[in-house]
Amino acid sequence: MRYLELKYNGKIYTHIKDIEDIEEIEDILESLGFNWLVDSEIINAKIEIKRGTLIWYDGIFISGDWNYGIFKGGEFYGNWESGIFEGGLMNGEWNDGINLSSYLS
Repeated sequence: MRYLELKYNGKIYTHIKDIEDIEEIEDILESLGFNWLVDSEIINAKIEIKRGTLIWYDGIFISGDWNYGIFKGGEFYGNWESGIFEGGLMNGEWNDGINLSSYLS
């Protein structure tokens, strides 16, 4: 499953089981400029959008380009272009950004 949870604008989207639910989440993401996430290969993402920033709490980012946001947990295997990496498994290509994982352990 691509998404387990999305928190956005005071609403929590869970029980995402069919294509209409996925399309609703992806419409929200695209309308906010997160097309790069929609285009990425992901599994079981638990995410939040707060003040225009994507926050990733859990799940697996398999492939794609992470453009910006905060990664708090889960597994990352894609291309890290920019953002803040706070925790989780970083097994991807690091290009730029802030890696706080060693400071927060």
